[in-house]
Amino acid sequence: MAPLANILAWTMRVAALTLCPALFIVSATPACAQNACTAAGIDPGCCALVCANNPLCCSVAWDASCNAQLAAADCLCSNAVPISGASAVFTTTSAMRDVNLAGLCDPGPFGDDTLHNCAILTWTPPVTERYTFTTCNTAPFDSRIAVLAGCSRESVIGCNDDGDNCASFTSILSVDLLGGQRYTILVGGYSEADVGPCTLAIESFHAQLTLQGAHQWEVSAGGNGHWYAQYDVGPGASWTDLQTAAESLGGTLACANSAAESRLLGSLCAAMSSGSAVAIGLYQDLGAANYIEPAGAWKWIDGTALRGTHWSVGEPNNALSQEHFGRLAATATSESWFDHANEGGWTNAIIEFGVAGLPGGAAPPSNDEASTATPLELGQFNTVSLVGATTSSDPQSCTASIYYDRWYSFVATSNAHFDVVACGNGFAGALAVYDQATRTLIGCSNGQCTLTLPLVLGKSYLIRIGSAEGDRAGIPTLIAYPTPDVVSLDSISVNFVGGTLVDGSDGGYCVETAVFPAGAASLGTLQWSNLVGANTAAATAAALRGLGDSPVGLRDGHGTATASSVQFAVNNTWRIFSFPENDTERMRQGFLDTNGLASLSVSVVSVPYRRYSAVVYFGAEVADRLGSISANGLAPIYFKTDATPSGTYNALVEATARNSASATRASYAVFHGLTAKICDLRLVEFGPNVGLQGFQLIEEATPCPGDLDQSGDVDAQDLAALLSGWGTAAADITGDGTTNALDLATMLGAWGVCPGG
Repeated sequence: MAPLANILAWTMRVAALTLCPALFIVSATPACAQNACTAAGIDPGCCALVCANNPLCCSVAWDASCNAQLAAADCLCSNAVPISGASAVFTTTSAMRDVNLAGLCDPGPFGDDTLHNCAILTWTPPVTERYTFTTCNTAPFDSRIAVLAGCSRESVIGCNDDGDNCASFTSILSVDLLGGQRYTILVGGYSEADVGPCTLAIESFHAQLTLQGAHQWEVSAGGNGHWYAQYDVGPGASWTDLQTAAESLGGTLACANSAAESRLLGSLCAAMSSGSAVAIGLYQDLGAANYIEPAGAWKWIDGTALRGTHWSVGEPNNALSQEHFGRLAATATSESWFDHANEGGWTNAIIEFGVAGLPGGAAPPSNDEASTATPLELGQFNTVSLVGATTSSDPQSCTASIYYDRWYSFVATSNAHFDVVACGNGFAGALAVYDQATRTLIGCSNGQCTLTLPLVLGKSYLIRIGSAEGDRAGIPTLIAYPTPDVVSLDSISVNFVGGTLVDGSDGGYCVETAVFPAGAASLGTLQWSNLVGANTAAATAAALRGLGDSPVGLRDGHGTATASSVQFAVNNTWRIFSFPENDTERMRQGFLDTNGLASLSVSVVSVPYRRYSAVVYFGAEVADRLGSISANGLAPIYFKTDATPSGTYNALVEATARNSASATRASYAVFHGLTAKICDLRLVEFGPNVGLQGFQLIEEATPCPGDLDQSGDVDAQDLAALLSGWGTAAADITGDGTTNALDLATMLGAWGVCPGG
């Protein structure tokens, strides 16, 4: 028979169940239901968890079996320390509790998902809003924070390991909380060794904005006079938070009400090295009549409808079923939109202000005018940001406009030609050079990013660098140097710039063009025609847009246009992404891609040389792809590609193999003694995606100068040609511009079979 005490206890529990049936309802916690549990000093939240499994622990008595229930519930509220006010000072040195949030919340990309040696606190927010919990710079150890809506791990609503710009890897966490509801806050360490004193601060969330730069779209440049400021965004800000912050500053998230305005935003985004999630004033109106996922009811925050779109391929897609806000992404040459979640981990925001500008104003760069020009060291690369620069008033304007300019000065070190180059970083700067003393205009680049002009030893000059387009700013590189001597004999040199689009149009703006001597050792040359496009038509169109050179009128080694032109047809051009240290490496980045074709052909017509060598450069993203190259039907030369798609290229190596079995890694081939006025180059691939990067046709010295018909003999036919051209330049041998007695003497001295002919 059971002891009387046990029977009495059982009777009391049954009575309690009769009086308090609500014990079985987890959400209801009447006073009688919590009596025994709370009387035992257990947190009410923990009591609710135990009650859900064993109501008798709450209604009758708290015993050892109830303690076991509490442990099984993994209740984090037990013995929690309440926070009064907006901060708490404590230490985790003696804390023993580890809380594993694996599969529930990821504190960050490093280590495990556990908060080690947690201090457990509770806090009740006074009103409903977003709050920030931070140990940033207030703990001497690598901290982690988590906030829970209840007492179990499964109720976690946010966690963080490392806060942005916080020393010692301390933490910042922002979450939305309900006023009057108690929350559990865990503060622990990255590892078991990370313990110590700590101060936890709690404050109402405010979007953290750090100004990166501001730029006015000038009316004279075709703009609206508005200012566009880009900000770094601190952690935790939603799109709606950023719009609220923009309004508090007197602006709004930027709206692109035209293609030109979208282009300006993209160029600013790219020039200021934005992060991966840039907020603009684009959103989806879920209450609009035309709302439908994913593309319906998108509009600008200023209330205007979209006038044209710049959605990336496949966007908008509402991938997370909550992507209703616009994100901007940009390269140096293009911009695109993506739909994004409100709580999207925004990294940057572009805020638009009216003509009055942003609060506190924005100062232009110190060398915004000629009177404050910055001295320039010859031969030194300089990255020049045009963001925030203004357009100078210049009565001696160039043919092509220059917007958002900055000024530099230098002194000529010789009586010679100097090159001024403003290419690089995906942006082609516009240039003008002036005599500093008289402010007389010396020369303009007229829409190009390079300028060559004769200067006087000891004289001071000004360089004006800006944008050729009023709706674009950027960060070109600027360098001035004495024009190098042409390395080779005269030549025609072509660099296929490359790109990732089918017509290669994103490969322009001098991002991979050669402007210094480039090529293989003594075969290199100074002047390159940099072609963009998968075929001649696309390359011509790209040249008209200022993205590269034309395939017609190829330049010779002195930069003079010739009658030569190049024809080619491939599926696409491509680009190897590496880090070029010099123009030879830059020339090798782009290539005509076989892209599944067995071969590709390039033809140069109207070659101006009687005798020449063809130097052909080739490569691929990976090494050891087999291919061959031939010129004008000569026996092919075989090679294996030697490419380093990331990092620095290997040195150029000449291919010489005459069969595939003996092919080794190489990067160019040379064909000597070509004489045809049309040069046909043919690349054959035996592995996928081998590319032709560029070529040179280099003039060779004629074996005997009197061989006018290039027959290999100086004979009567050559004499007849010389006499028929007498007095003109038609049969000039000596190079003095006319056919005369000196030419006749030279011919007679070379009479007979030419050496090597």
